[in-house]
Amino acid sequence: MTRLKTFRLLGAALASLCALALPTAQAADAFPSRPVRFIVPLGPGSGSDTVTRLVARLVTPELGGQSTFIENKPGGDAVLAVQSVLASPADGYSVLMLSPSSMVINPLINDSLPYDAQKDLRPLATMLRSAAVLVTGAASPYKTYAEAMAAAKKSPKTVSMASYSNHYRIGALMLQQGAGVEFNYIPYKSPGQVQTDLMGGQVDLALLDVGGALPLIASGKVRPLAVTGKERHPKLANVPTVRESGQPNYDLYVWIGLGVAAKTPEPAVKTLEAALLKAMKQPEFTTYVTETAGAEVFTVGSKEMGDMIASERARYRALSKQVDLTQK
Repeated sequence: MTRLKTFRLLGAALASLCALALPTAQAADAFPSRPVRFIVPLGPGSGSDTVTRLVARLVTPELGGQSTFIENKPGGDAVLAVQSVLASPADGYSVLMLSPSSMVINPLINDSLPYDAQKDLRPLATMLRSAAVLVTGAASPYKTYAEAMAAAKKSPKTVSMASYSNHYRIGALMLQQGAGVEFNYIPYKSPGQVQTDLMGGQVDLALLDVGGALPLIASGKVRPLAVTGKERHPKLANVPTVRESGQPNYDLYVWIGLGVAAKTPEPAVKTLEAALLKAMKQPEFTTYVTETAGAEVFTVGSKEMGDMIASERARYRALSKQVDLTQK
């Protein structure tokens, strides 16, 4: 009788333990079970912020109705945002907006970067990509790409090139290398400052996002000289590419994507990846990207995004052996 009671007690204890463990296992499988944070390394109102907000809203139904929210962490050319994600638990509840700056260029030009882009971050999906456009002010004497490069070649360091991001600065260095010229670089902190000085004639040339440049081009405040994509931009059909203008191997794109901490559990990664890719098929997203942002819908998953980043790293690493990417 005592032995039977003992077995019954053990059985009851085991049943209780299983009952306690079951909700825990279910909770682990039920990702997400609380709001998902999207961290943007730029201030509110930027194009990257706007598209990330749109995706965060559209992905909610694909995450079982779980809410999302945006946290802006500008500063340090994306470093502050990356640190915020890496300081949080690697559980999938902190999603970071990624770009060439954070994943490719910062590691090449900053030896003291407080993170390892290859080891610390894992891509989830891309959202869009866009070529840039080389522009000059409306009062500028340069009517074509060839005229601007000829002036820069004739008088080195007299034609000024504005730069407000590491990515576009490297794009300008690629232009310089391909054309055999040397620009006078002028660093800026924001595209708005560049646009103001272009229109005022304080600076000669700049690479701008197509979406931001389109209103200025339409109003005649700046003049487009060339686009940096492999093909002409549909909204700037009369503007030649840099390739057409004399540099047959040139192309430069800015892409925007999303990622998480590298140690995020695989189930959470797969859930987020699938939900994001499905959300970005919505007409509201594609219309915003193509019509409002003037960009290209470019949505690939984790592996393809990782392969793309690896290819860009190799490309810019090779460039760094030919020109000083750290020069200002």
